[in-house]
Amino acid sequence: MSSRETLHLLLLTHTQNEAESIVSLLRNSGSATRAHQIESLADLNEQLQEKSWDLLLAYPQIGDIRYEEILHLIKRLNKDLPVILLNDEVDAMQMEGCIRKGACSMVPVDESNLLLLVIQRELRHLRSRRDVRMLEVRLRDAEKRGQSLLESSRDPVAYIHDGMHVYANKAYLDLFGYPSAEDLEGMPIMDMLDTAAQSEFKQFLKTLQQDSNQRLEFSSTGINGKGQPFAMRMSFAPASYADEECTQVVINTSSGNADLEEKLREINSRDLLTGLYNKPFLIGQLEQAVDKAVMKDAHGGVLYINIDQFGKIKSNVGISHADTVIVEVAHALKARLSEQDTLARIGEDIFCCLRMDSDADAILKLAENLRDTIEHLLIEIGNRTVTATASIGVALISDTSSRPDDILQQAHHAADEVRKEADTIRGNGVHLFVAKEQHEEKHAQNLQKTLTDAIRSNSFRLLFQPMISLRGDETEHYETLLRLKMPDGDELSAGQFFSDPSVSDELKRKIDRWVVLHTTKLLSEHRAKGHNTRMFINLCGASLADEALPGWIGVAINAANLPKGSVVFQFHEDDASRMLKQAQDFSHGLQEKGIPTALSRFGCALNPLHILKHLAVSYVKVDGSFTQELSNADAQKHLKELLTQLHEEEKLTIVPLVESATSVASLWQMGVHFIQGYYVQAPQSALSFDFSDDSEM
Repeated sequence: MSSRETLHLLLLTHTQNEAESIVSLLRNSGSATRAHQIESLADLNEQLQEKSWDLLLAYPQIGDIRYEEILHLIKRLNKDLPVILLNDEVDAMQMEGCIRKGACSMVPVDESNLLLLVIQRELRHLRSRRDVRMLEVRLRDAEKRGQSLLESSRDPVAYIHDGMHVYANKAYLDLFGYPSAEDLEGMPIMDMLDTAAQSEFKQFLKTLQQDSNQRLEFSSTGINGKGQPFAMRMSFAPASYADEECTQVVINTSSGNADLEEKLREINSRDLLTGLYNKPFLIGQLEQAVDKAVMKDAHGGVLYINIDQFGKIKSNVGISHADTVIVEVAHALKARLSEQDTLARIGEDIFCCLRMDSDADAILKLAENLRDTIEHLLIEIGNRTVTATASIGVALISDTSSRPDDILQQAHHAADEVRKEADTIRGNGVHLFVAKEQHEEKHAQNLQKTLTDAIRSNSFRLLFQPMISLRGDETEHYETLLRLKMPDGDELSAGQFFSDPSVSDELKRKIDRWVVLHTTKLLSEHRAKGHNTRMFINLCGASLADEALPGWIGVAINAANLPKGSVVFQFHEDDASRMLKQAQDFSHGLQEKGIPTALSRFGCALNPLHILKHLAVSYVKVDGSFTQELSNADAQKHLKELLTQLHEEEKLTIVPLVESATSVASLWQMGVHFIQGYYVQAPQSALSFDFSDDSEM
């Protein structure tokens, strides 16, 4: 599940505290979690039939509810619901028995990291199964539309298997004089050709059978329904018909223009400057390579060859001579490659090479050879000699490859990484793309230092997102959002680096204080210009445990000459549920100083209103997952009930992630006080929103 998806979770635990702990674990991992505690088998039956759930976590037995009965009920209702069992201790025999009965796994309840890994694995599997089912539906629809197009096509089209016809459309039947497809079924395609051409066609079919995944053409002489010969060009491509692999045959009888058409195709596939293939042709070849890798277990790689500092070369030699550099590099690369390789120019100073049937070591060796070739290339321009280097990124193609564009992007990222390495900062290197997850450990080691340096250098970035009142409040409301530009160019949000286990609580508190100081300073300057502005500042869970923080906040607000109600301090429901006593002391401590607080990401705990009763908060921001599910009637009803309860408690409510006018209308009817999201405005670096136009929302 991605962080934007809502995880619908069923729980069967001994206590609510255990359930809340699991929900907290999942929310800290980035999943917006909506949970329900199972009370009985009847309750489970009702829940399974009323809505769709993603995961069920349960002890083997709670009261009179046994996991075997849960599995039986899920199977009887034909639900695809992964079940992970929890236990104090787990042995191999016990786990084997549970898995045999249909559970996904059994995990020791105190092994939170292992539990999270198992949960994430099962959610990935669930998502894959759902995707497959969706794709099957789309495939059936595509096959129906494809069949309709085949029947109405003016081009003669047939499908053959082992040289025999299995299907032919009307144009094909008419061309060869057969009244129906049944008359042609089982007929060898060899019989469609003139006798003199059959020997050559046999050799062609052998080539086609050796690699049925390639697209080939064959020009020959056919015999039509009247027994007359005619020139034709047959295009063969891999296909499937009635769930069977076969070959599609399309016949073009306009043979008089065959040579011209072939020349036009060749011209359209070439880069005019270098004579190499162009990007569209490369993408087509890459698509075939990926298909072959997935279907036939082939393997290979893509080399993204980017000439280093080409802008500087162009400035030194001039635009016209810069083309000479490109041409010379192209010729040098082509000379080092075989006919089976596909070399293309895909950008002004970017080449790409596709090589199949080679392993990773061979691909990297090729990349190094090409890098060395470019480095030692001497290019004569007039009376001077120019040299160049290149950064080469390598992405491997295997049976796990997906879209061709993704592979090309991976090779591009790898080429960029060359210039980030200490010994190749100016380029002239080779880098193999490795999935980002494999760098997480190194990233975590550097994160704490990066954050510490950001505090010292004031290199954090503050963004501000407005909140619009739906109830006529004329005060300007903003929320402060924190961002950090990383050395690799990525920008992290506060939620991303605060959730990283390598970041200490002490450092988190320092970051929060940095945000408070800089936000209150900006707010003071903004209010001095005549704006009646209120700012929401987020605090992490570590700050809730800082007993000195309420007093420090009071001093900071006074130092900025801000009235007490102009700053609202906001913390998450999940942090409050884990640290209820600390959250209670914090909220009451600020309340005594006249400083309001807000509870965000509200509504995903098993009993959120119970948590709220212990806190002195003025505002409640519901979890963004509610907004994302507004189109669902059950979810909309749930949100309405939750908001009604909050309004009865006299809380001011905020709904985030609002992205459409339809959502605004629904939320207004529910009595929501404030909305926030991209429909209002994306986060900006300045307090520049025109609140006078909010009536037009």
